[in-house]
Amino acid sequence: MSVTLTSERGALVVVFVGIALALAGAVLASLLDEPSLRWLATGGVLVQVTGWVRYGRARRGGERS
Repeated sequence: MSVTLTSERGALVVVFVGIALALAGAVLASLLDEPSLRWLATGGVLVQVTGWVRYGRARRGGERS
């Protein structure tokens, strides 16, 4: 059970890093009026989605459906 709990925590860390990247990219893109910083926000969203997928797999015990 501790392995599942650790993998759930790790996945949630990835989710929160993705949230921080997306937020930073969006704020910087709007403040600096630099469209290329939107890629940082997009990358943050992709990291967040990856974290949610990992979290879902950890909650189901690693099974794929």
